[in-house]
Amino acid sequence: MNQNQKQTQRGNFILVLVAMVLGVLMGLMFAGNSHRRPSAATPLQGKMDEVMGLVEHEYVDRVNTDSLSERLLAVMLSELDPHSSYLSARETERADELMRGNFEGVGLVLHREGDTTYVGQVLSDGPSAGLGIRPGDLILCVDGDTVSGTGMTADSVVAHLRGPRGTSVEVMILRHTADGIDPTPLRFKIRRGVIDHKTVPLSTMLDDTTGYILLTTFASTSHEEFRHALRQLKSQGMRHLIFDLRGNGGGSLQSAVGIAGDLLPRGSLIVYTQGAHSRRNNVKARFNGLYTEGRVTVMIDESSASASEVVSGALQDNDRATVAGRRSFGKGLVQTEFSLGDGSSVLLTTARYYTPSGRCIQRPYDEGTDEYYRSYVQQLIDDSYADTAAVTDTTPYYTVGGRVVYGGGGITPDIILPYRKDSSFIYYNRLASAGLLNRVAFDHVKHHGGDLQRRYADGDAFIKNFRTDSRLLQEVARRGEKAGIARNERSLKAQQGLMANMMKAYIGQALFGDAVFYRVLLNEDEDLKKVIGY
Repeated sequence: MNQNQKQTQRGNFILVLVAMVLGVLMGLMFAGNSHRRPSAATPLQGKMDEVMGLVEHEYVDRVNTDSLSERLLAVMLSELDPHSSYLSARETERADELMRGNFEGVGLVLHREGDTTYVGQVLSDGPSAGLGIRPGDLILCVDGDTVSGTGMTADSVVAHLRGPRGTSVEVMILRHTADGIDPTPLRFKIRRGVIDHKTVPLSTMLDDTTGYILLTTFASTSHEEFRHALRQLKSQGMRHLIFDLRGNGGGSLQSAVGIAGDLLPRGSLIVYTQGAHSRRNNVKARFNGLYTEGRVTVMIDESSASASEVVSGALQDNDRATVAGRRSFGKGLVQTEFSLGDGSSVLLTTARYYTPSGRCIQRPYDEGTDEYYRSYVQQLIDDSYADTAAVTDTTPYYTVGGRVVYGGGGITPDIILPYRKDSSFIYYNRLASAGLLNRVAFDHVKHHGGDLQRRYADGDAFIKNFRTDSRLLQEVARRGEKAGIARNERSLKAQQGLMANMMKAYIGQALFGDAVFYRVLLNEDEDLKKVIGY
């Protein structure tokens, strides 16, 4: 492989890296230990207070000590491991919402273009549903404050819209038509409420006996969502469950244990944790699971981390499931949240977790955080050229049935689903990584969203009848050229089906929600088709 190939491949994976960094920083958390307060003062704390006092009272210039202390905390924690981190009060609130699985607001998903805010999606069960607000609407003002075109940050716009349930907020919007923006503003008064964030956006039967459940994150509600989906699929005759954890960066350990327990017999070891200040703690299935007899396949990839690895490792080590896909991220550290007095918090790594066979799948981080993520990118590059995952730790571990499995950084699947190697994907990946497919799709929603919602009564009708206009694909290629991505007719022709399906998914998501987005994606999911065929 020459240097140019390496650079091209690295570029193709950089978006995956960014997503992973954001996804796994939340880490694997003890939900029951959230909001613990820090322990009493220590000699280290006393020394830090002394230094901060000197800086505050003796330094040559005036210093914003609050900002400085936050930066120092972040640096100090990053020296411990890649996943211990400091969260500001706002970041703590967001993290708690993700773990809780709901938030208080208006039920609009925002879409930002520069400093302009659009309605990206109107949640069907949220407070804004039925009021006449449409995807693609430009949000001009919130309670009289202009929020678009003024440089206001996305966080500030969200803060204006969010608020306690039962309170009201007025939004002023401008609406696009096929010919441009209608200059007459529309006003809507929205009564805020509680919005549930579904972590199982899709569960469905793929054929007469094969059920499919997609889990996007592990929140406190995930176990109950999973149980509900499992019961429905069983009642429809499911004898083979495909459990999709691709792209799932983790979350609540408690939810991971509950979900694994629903697929295992009572008494099965799911995971154990251990740290310098905590003894070994074995976590076992407390009851017979809801689905312990039928076949199970778990799908993972390079973005599956922490809680996803707990579940897939437990099912693999207990010989309960076949794991298919690509080697997972390799995060075996558990964080506990400690609240600070100003509403901020520290996510501190307090233990390592081990799969039932004794594997700690944490990738090495002794050379620092930068090298930790650089090695992850290199792993993606190396694995993309191989049909097998390289074994980085040859220590054998044994499943309940005596099969050999390995640790050394991630869960290695039983069935490897290699990356697509067709060079035409390079062009597609560059367009997708630049956000052009999503942008052109959303522009279509801006100008034609009303017509599309009138034409298609619901998501089912959209999936069955909508076809992506070839002119949209040409517009993606045109914008690609403008962004410096050379047009490639061969690649455009080879991947037009994939591009059209991806844009259909984006349009369907804006108009009809996340379930439609994922249902459309299944049409071009070659890895899923292979798993069904095994």
